[in-house]
Amino acid sequence: MSMFRNERHEKILELVASDGRVTTADLAKRFGVSEDSIRKDLQQLDSDGQLHRVYGGAVPLAQETSHVVLSRVDEYREQKQQVARKAFGLIENDMTVFLDISTTNLFLADLIAKSDLRCIVVSNMLDIVRRAAEGTNVEVQCPGGRMNLELNGLVGATCAQALSRVRPDLAFMGTLEVSVADDRVSTFDSEDGAIKQTVLESSERSYVVADSHKFNARGNYRYAKLTDFTGLITDDGDGEHRERVRRLGIQVI
Repeated sequence: MSMFRNERHEKILELVASDGRVTTADLAKRFGVSEDSIRKDLQQLDSDGQLHRVYGGAVPLAQETSHVVLSRVDEYREQKQQVARKAFGLIENDMTVFLDISTTNLFLADLIAKSDLRCIVVSNMLDIVRRAAEGTNVEVQCPGGRMNLELNGLVGATCAQALSRVRPDLAFMGTLEVSVADDRVSTFDSEDGAIKQTVLESSERSYVVADSHKFNARGNYRYAKLTDFTGLITDDGDGEHRERVRRLGIQVI
C-alpha cells in the first residue's frame, strides 16, 4: 500500500487513536514502506505534538510513556511466571546474576527477593532493581547511564562501559523475538540491543528468557544469534519450537 506522506500521517494518527498503541514494524508492513520511514514519520508527529513516540512505536498523547514496558507485565503472565521459576532454579548462592530489561525478569526479581538466596543482582531496569532490593540477602547493583522512560531502564555509553566491567555468572536476557529459522534474537531498539550485546559478551553463562509467543513475534534489531547463548528458557506451550532449538545444539529449559 503506497500513499503520500501526509496521508500516511493521518492514517497513523487514526490507528493510534483507535488501537491505543502502534508498532513500527506493523506500520511499515501496513503501508509498504521501510521501518526507517515510519520512524521518521513518528518522530515528526511527536515533534508536532500529535502523539508520543515510544519504545518500538507510538502511543496517544494521553498515555504515559514511562509505562510502555511495564504495561506488558500482564501479557502472557502465567507463561512469564513459569519461565521465571525455571530461571530461578539455576541461581545458586554467591552468584552474580544479571537481569536484563524484561517483564519476565520482573517476576524473577520477585522470586529472588522472597527467597533466602545470597547473591548479587545487577540490572539496568529500575523496577527490577527496586524489587530485588527487597531481598534480605541480595546485594543490588545498578549501572549509571541515560534514563530511557519507555524501557524503564538505563542505556547509553556510560551504562555499557559500566556493565562491560561486570562478569556475571548468569545473565538472563530479554527479547522481543526468537527466530529459530534465522538464528536471531531481537529487540525493538538499537540502544537496548547494544547493552544486551555488552552483557552477553561478558557473561559466563547466558540464557534467553522468552515465553512461547516470542517465537511468533517480530523485532526490529537483532542483537545476537540464538546460538550465542548457553540456552533458552521458555514455557511449555510450544513443543515444536523447543525441539527445533534443541536441534541447534542449544540447551532448552
